[in-house]
Amino acid sequence: MQFPALPHNEAERLQALTLSGLLNNMADERFDRFTRLAQALFGCKISLFTLVDEKKQWFKSRQGTALKETPRDVSFCAHAIFNDDVLYVPDASLDPRFADNPLVSGPPAIRLYAGVPLHSPQGYPLGTLCIIDDSPRELNALQLALLQDLAALAEAEIAARFSLLVQQRKQQELLAADNTIKRLQSIIDTSLLATWEWNVQTGDVIFNERWAQQLGYALYELLPLHFDTWVKLVHPDDRVKAEQQLQRHFSGELEHYKLHCRMKHKDGHWVSILTQGRLISRTEQGAPRLMAGTHQPVVENTTP
Repeated sequence: MQFPALPHNEAERLQALTLSGLLNNMADERFDRFTRLAQALFGCKISLFTLVDEKKQWFKSRQGTALKETPRDVSFCAHAIFNDDVLYVPDASLDPRFADNPLVSGPPAIRLYAGVPLHSPQGYPLGTLCIIDDSPRELNALQLALLQDLAALAEAEIAARFSLLVQQRKQQELLAADNTIKRLQSIIDTSLLATWEWNVQTGDVIFNERWAQQLGYALYELLPLHFDTWVKLVHPDDRVKAEQQLQRHFSGELEHYKLHCRMKHKDGHWVSILTQGRLISRTEQGAPRLMAGTHQPVVENTTP
């Protein structure tokens, strides 16, 4: 028996499978319809919607069998995910790759197997839509094309599921970020802290009134608020250090952003400021998105 090889991108493939949310034990009518159609269209004994995990083959949807899984080592579908179109085996008992496979020599006595790989939207093979019979059968070109068409529809359903999950995760992330900001605001309102929020992607910032007052300004005097507002006020010699600290925080090297810097007061002298903060959300691609923190004077009326 020929054991199925591992795809070169196996780690990424398994990650995509996990992120798909398909690896749960819940039946799903959206996928059952494809296995029902396959069984009826081809008159086969068994039809399956499979997912090939690290060690097992799971049947997300099945018709004609009570089995819910098989070891990956004996899985026909673990071979099929390498195919660009369809793995077609008219008689597995005569195929050297499968003749002594326990699923051929024993129940369910597979003879006909035809399986089409199903991919994630990123192109990673997750499993197959396949048909199985216990009698050898020849499928013509039209039948094989119909199986591929049906698999393409199943793949579109997978893509729709991925899109829904991405939207749900984004909403959860935004909700978590909003809750974090509300908790911070509650603390800030009772502690009289000077605060800032920064959209790293757009450069937009929010300073509260106390932030401006520390530098001798009314907040309206600093409008329009942007990251450049801060850059213009911070001492030139401290900007490089600030950028280095930010990048170390964005990369995960530093849990929090913390910087002592000098900022120019409205009347011209320099104020020593301790600014602290942290990243509270990232984009779907993992880039920094929203950051928030506080300003606290350390030494007043200092010179550089």
